[in-house]
Amino acid sequence: MTQRLRVFFDVDDTIRTWDGRLRPFARDIFEVLHGSGFEVALWSGAGVRWEVAHAHDLSPFLSGCYLKPLSRHHERLGECGIRAAPDHVVDDDDEIVAVFGGTLVSAPLEPLAEDRELLRVITDLRRRFPAHPLPELADLRL
Repeated sequence: MTQRLRVFFDVDDTIRTWDGRLRPFARDIFEVLHGSGFEVALWSGAGVRWEVAHAHDLSPFLSGCYLKPLSRHHERLGECGIRAAPDHVVDDDDEIVAVFGGTLVSAPLEPLAEDRELLRVITDLRRRFPAHPLPELADLRL
């Protein structure tokens, strides 16, 4: 059996705004990744954020929520309850993306309805993991 690729999303300023609104396409991206066999998780330096997952109906697509290590990243994964390093991270923190590899996103800006930043996650995953099946953006009903 092939190991599922693990994609970890940061919470604040990555999938949601400073005032708690879900960023456009976040739920859609989670649903596509989950349906394509990826293991999707939330992590945050502010703690385990199940309340965010529940508030935005993301829980069905998640394998877990974790504390994100803000220093000694690889060394501290175990103490954060993370059994294996993520294969790809989506974060607004360039250090986290540099350490684990992934998609660096800018914080959401107004007007939020025009924000397309999270769509890059699909493109980046297709580029990094071409053997893993993932639909083309044009084929998605977003």
